[in-house]
Amino acid sequence: MPILGASAVFAAVSSATANATAKGAAGAEAKLPAVSDSDLVFYVDIFLLGAVALFFLLLLPRGAVRFTHKREWVDGHFLRSVYLEGPAAPANVLRRPSAKRQDVIAPVSPAYYPPPSRYNADSSSYDHQSKEQWGAETDVSHTYVSHADLLRKGSTASGRERRRQNVPTHMPGVSTTFPTLAAFLRKTIRPGLTIGKAVILASYSAIVLYAGLFMSNPLSQPVRAGYVALSQLPVVVILGAKNNLVGMLIGFGYERLNYFHRFAGRMFILAANVHAIGYFYSWSIQGTFAKSIALPKFTWGLVALICADLLLLLSTDFVRQNFYNAVFIPSHTIGGIIMFVALANHYPVCVPYVLVAVGAYGFDRVLRLIKSRVVMARLRPLPDLGMTRVEIPGLNSGWRAGQHVRLRVLSLGMGLRGWAEVHPFTIASVSRCHSGEGLVLMVKKAGDWTTKLYDLAQRADYGEANGLGGSVQVVVEGPYGGPGHAIFSSFSGAMFVAGGSGITFGLAAVQDLMKKDLEYRSRIRAMELVWCIQDPTALTPLVPLFSALVVQSQEAYMDLKISVYYTRAPPHPEVLKTFRNLPPGLTLSPARPKLGQNLKGVVDRASALFSGGKERSRGKGSLTGVIVGVCGPSGLGDEVRKAVANFDPDSRKRVGGIELHEEAFGW
Repeated sequence: MPILGASAVFAAVSSATANATAKGAAGAEAKLPAVSDSDLVFYVDIFLLGAVALFFLLLLPRGAVRFTHKREWVDGHFLRSVYLEGPAAPANVLRRPSAKRQDVIAPVSPAYYPPPSRYNADSSSYDHQSKEQWGAETDVSHTYVSHADLLRKGSTASGRERRRQNVPTHMPGVSTTFPTLAAFLRKTIRPGLTIGKAVILASYSAIVLYAGLFMSNPLSQPVRAGYVALSQLPVVVILGAKNNLVGMLIGFGYERLNYFHRFAGRMFILAANVHAIGYFYSWSIQGTFAKSIALPKFTWGLVALICADLLLLLSTDFVRQNFYNAVFIPSHTIGGIIMFVALANHYPVCVPYVLVAVGAYGFDRVLRLIKSRVVMARLRPLPDLGMTRVEIPGLNSGWRAGQHVRLRVLSLGMGLRGWAEVHPFTIASVSRCHSGEGLVLMVKKAGDWTTKLYDLAQRADYGEANGLGGSVQVVVEGPYGGPGHAIFSSFSGAMFVAGGSGITFGLAAVQDLMKKDLEYRSRIRAMELVWCIQDPTALTPLVPLFSALVVQSQEAYMDLKISVYYTRAPPHPEVLKTFRNLPPGLTLSPARPKLGQNLKGVVDRASALFSGGKERSRGKGSLTGVIVGVCGPSGLGDEVRKAVANFDPDSRKRVGGIELHEEAFGW
């Protein structure tokens, strides 16, 4: 009996405590204000803007330093033609020593550097040929080469003084400050997705899921999912624009933000479908589906949903890679416009978000129109490389090394639909080059459109040879992409790795740095260009240019090496005999490169040239690091990232850090 009494008392106390707790919880719930769906998703968008602002502040010091240089205000934004003072040097220029002046220069014929078979290894120079064979009438050099401007020795007293006054200020990047973290975030999870990107996408997913699930049941309260989808519409459109404010603020090109655009688009469509399915289920249970969907506001909502789902289906990798211009672009344009109209008629609350998205889209279109130039171009086929060389002399300024343009060829020779297609290509020439060649693109045959362009180039080249004219009208839009806020010439060393047609990026970067060296606007002391090809015969047409660049470096402030690697044995081994006597500094090797060793060579050369000498004592400061650029297949990019991540920490610190720039874009 006492035991039973104690049990009863304990049960009574427990019951009272439970009731009090329940009442307290109910009171707390009553005190919580109701969550407004529109306010919640609005604040989520504000939070996303805050994240962008954080990135902007993180990168602001480097951007501020970049724009302290006047040239950065005008280059990299709009293509144009400027008057270049001085005589137009058709190709290379060699320094001619003078007793009175150390900077006297003398022009050299474009054909000064003949093919490798004529190189004399003993004298380390090329044999002069007769005009009939390699004279001014030849077009070999002009066809294959984006000409370097000048050669002069950069170690004169006046040159050192000018360099101290003109070299760009260097601002280390975030990856230099936190190399271990940067290496971890660059690790590849799968092709196209690194740990850093995965962290950003996971964080974004968490924010969107919080907005959709906080104090809401998506099954019984589908309206919240609709608000979430609506709030992300401007995010999707802004990140998908070629000219977007987010990229402008943080110094990223649209191609580097495209992965976020695609992911945000999927989240938008997921939320839109959850929103619709919730209503469809409710109407089906109540037996009012037909009556409800016939209402205009819901009919417009269904139209918007269909457009969104079609955009997803027509945005798969298969469609983008194979039918970009035929299906992807038209479906995005038409489907997007219809979806905007449908959403505006779905509910009045949609109108502000739609207007922001339309404003971002309109801003992009206006800027693309301003950035477009209708000019005449000269097409030249390059059979040895399987490329078409597009020369646009009417544009000679306005881009930075590593940037690309979008090209449209206005010729019926491209076919009924080909003349309307737009394709991106990396600029292969140097801005403000005195050679007169202007903007140059190297277009590799890789599909129907590029094959048609090559065929058109053959016909144009034949017509020009017969006095019929070889020029076509093109529309050039850009420039886009590039190194962002980084200034390549502010580093102490540079290594550029290219795979196949990615050599256009590497050559443009090397020639741009050599031109800046000529103008006393570069800190680069050691540089290497690594080119990975399958067939060694691809090197043949570029030997004249490579040889010219190597010879230039011998008379310049910087030291240049060009290393070419081939991965397949040639069908005719005797082809390799033509490359036995390459000039010093230019090498051809079998197998894949050991990029870690290449990078170590650049770091050691840069460190040795700066150590113990007059550079530091004259107030030029310490080493400013090495920039590594890569353009090529994803596998090559992975190898470069590993080489940078696994580099010796002590050597990295000694040289001032190692930064990585990846130049890649696609559909």
